[in-house]
Amino acid sequence: MLPPVYYLKKIEPFSFLTADELDEIVKGLESEIYEKNSIIFKKGGSPLKYLYLLKYGKISLSNTHEEILGEGELFGVASVISKNPPGFTARTDEESVCYLIKRENFLNVFNSNPDFSGFFEKILSRRLTSLLKLSKISHGCEELYAASVLDLIVKEPVVCSLKTKIRDAAIRMNEENVGSIVIVENDKPQGIFTRKDLTRVIAGGTSQEEETCKHMSSPVIEIDENSTVMEAYLLMVSNGINHLVVLSNGRIKGVISNRDILLRLESFSSLLSLSRKTVSLKQKDLKDVVSQILDFIEDMCVKINFSDISRIASGMYDLIIKKILTEKEEEFKISGGYCWIQTGESGRMEVVFPEVTSVIILEKENKKIYEFIDSVCNTLKEIGFEIECKNCYNIERLREFKILGKRLELYDSRFLYGGKELHQEFNEILKSKVNKAVKFSAIRCLNERAEKSIVHGVRALSLEYGAFDIKNTEGRCKLIEKSTPMGREIIEAYNVIMDIGIRKKFAYETKRIDEILLKESEKIVSEFKKFIKQKYAV
Repeated sequence: MLPPVYYLKKIEPFSFLTADELDEIVKGLESEIYEKNSIIFKKGGSPLKYLYLLKYGKISLSNTHEEILGEGELFGVASVISKNPPGFTARTDEESVCYLIKRENFLNVFNSNPDFSGFFEKILSRRLTSLLKLSKISHGCEELYAASVLDLIVKEPVVCSLKTKIRDAAIRMNEENVGSIVIVENDKPQGIFTRKDLTRVIAGGTSQEEETCKHMSSPVIEIDENSTVMEAYLLMVSNGINHLVVLSNGRIKGVISNRDILLRLESFSSLLSLSRKTVSLKQKDLKDVVSQILDFIEDMCVKINFSDISRIASGMYDLIIKKILTEKEEEFKISGGYCWIQTGESGRMEVVFPEVTSVIILEKENKKIYEFIDSVCNTLKEIGFEIECKNCYNIERLREFKILGKRLELYDSRFLYGGKELHQEFNEILKSKVNKAVKFSAIRCLNERAEKSIVHGVRALSLEYGAFDIKNTEGRCKLIEKSTPMGREIIEAYNVIMDIGIRKKFAYETKRIDEILLKESEKIVSEFKKFIKQKYAV
């Protein structure tokens, strides 16, 4: 049998400790054998003198719910740290062996090692995603989260008017040594003209006396000055562009380029480059693109969190679907008459693997448009997409559907392509059924596995609060946090469950800390279900 010190240093958070700190923990360490059905301590009893670590066996902790502990798990932490009576009863379900760590020795290390104490504090305060980072590989990605887009601006914005000629715009760009110039009207950005645009118009024989506005990219993709580098990166990926205009209170603050971001974090360069190439690739090459996106996700799922991975993936898949829709419109000579809407996980931008969950709203039915839609879906299948759900609705018939309130995935929908007027009509119809959707979403919350329970529960709450336009789970949690203290805990649990789930799908080995976080997340989901049950009496 290994000495306790060797056993402990393989277990988080004891793995954070130095040799001297481990010696302090082991000093006075006791080992105790408990027979089956032994009560180790009772809820409300005397404050604990020991922190318990289950070496062998099985122990149940009971309070308002029961939790089963396995080998290597700690219990009694809150009582030891706070010196308050324990909040649960600990009972053995089978013969068990525990290490008993003296409170004073534990607190000596707890008070001197911030990583060690931070582990327990985050568990107790349920800041689970902070702990999740401990199980990921450090890759400098924190720069994407913490850095502001303002950090990337190195020059004042270079602007010109709608009537500025190409020759004058080129001279100005050369004088200022910039790669783009923003075309403005009344201080509002109308478009952007880049060196790439300049090369294209000259190569095409366009007169340099023409107005720049005729060859600018419009509308301008903008980002607020308070946004992060990650948000800028996501915008570039999902739009396949090289430049973003940074706004401050509606006015141009500066322009940032893909090069600015890539200099900040080079490891993302391949995907950003891929997003730009996708626009010009042929359909036969898109299968390789999908494969490369999956390779990127597999690599990054151990480095960045689920929320950002899923938004990046969703943005890339959107780009591919829109490209195919555009090309198929030309092939079938379709011009309007439909609206393509992403629903479910795709609608929430929480999809990681290539799939299509969509609803297509038709202005009126005709054979040609159905053939067009089938061709789009067949092409998506050929390049690696799963067609999870594809429903076509005539806008007039949609108004008559009595079961629309039960079609909960439609309430997680967002416009992707086509007629925006049809999308607006679609939303108005959904809004008229919101009350039923709230009820059915609350019911579904109680009957699903953890991650889906969270999706259904926060949807019910956000729809009830009138937040129809907030679609993703994280955004809904931030909204409900204002009215229920569980909001922050719920999104912590959701990100943990989804994050670890992705890594399991890619066959990454889970760590002990992952299992701890999953167990804490399940507790939060259980409490959330009780909250929903009481609130909606379902």
